[in-house]
Amino acid sequence: MDTVLCCRTRLGAFDGSRAGRAKICWARADFSLKFSTMRGLVTVLVCALFVVVPAEAGPWARDDGGFYLRGLVSVESLDGLDGTRADAYGEYGLTDRLTLTGKTEAVFYEDSIGEIDRQSYRVSLRRQLWSHKGFTFGAEAAAVYGSAIVGTFGCDEWGGEARVSGGYSGVRKSLGYYLFSDFAMISHQDGCVRHRAEFGYGADLSDRIFVTQQVWLERSNDSADSNKFESQVGYHFGHFDVAVGYREEFGGAYEENAYLIALTTRR
Repeated sequence: MDTVLCCRTRLGAFDGSRAGRAKICWARADFSLKFSTMRGLVTVLVCALFVVVPAEAGPWARDDGGFYLRGLVSVESLDGLDGTRADAYGEYGLTDRLTLTGKTEAVFYEDSIGEIDRQSYRVSLRRQLWSHKGFTFGAEAAAVYGSAIVGTFGCDEWGGEARVSGGYSGVRKSLGYYLFSDFAMISHQDGCVRHRAEFGYGADLSDRIFVTQQVWLERSNDSADSNKFESQVGYHFGHFDVAVGYREEFGGAYEENAYLIALTTRR
């Protein structure tokens, strides 16, 4: 029996945001025992998908040597005060199961007295622990410094983060989609402790257009409660993607909303 395996990588929307990547593999077996005809067997395997924005969520690892880069800028309003947020985020696949990530983020508000302007830095290692039939689980450990969350008055020192995540990715009518959930605890040297839950969904609507949805829930002993949702729609331009979106606080201590634009590239 001669077996021919073909594997093609399709770059999709999923790197939030985590937008992404799906591997679709075709396995075709040729039988030559009693039959002179060829039978084809097509099997779709979804290996990994990545959230556009925020891409740092989810359990999936980059391919060995693969990378993902994203830049995001948003204009925000906080209880009537205008501000700007910017972040840069990257991932690099050290192995097929271990990914190095890095992020820097800052938010600045006009006419603020200084306490609202925040900066943060984060470096992590993400390990994809298990994957089977589209389901994936992972864990992540990070070193953090500061916090870019409005309403925090501590969380300014070095700290550590522990995160666990699970997700499901699939392909329907040749278009990729994913769901994920993350749970994290961040502890800083100044005594600030934060607990964070993230939930997200993303899908390709066509070969070019994709959408993502994400929700964050955060609680801390040094900050007000924060609940946010974010929606994005984006377009694939070959080697890079562009997305625009809207983010809003709901049920939290502040009235906050933002309009954003994100640019991503990957290999």
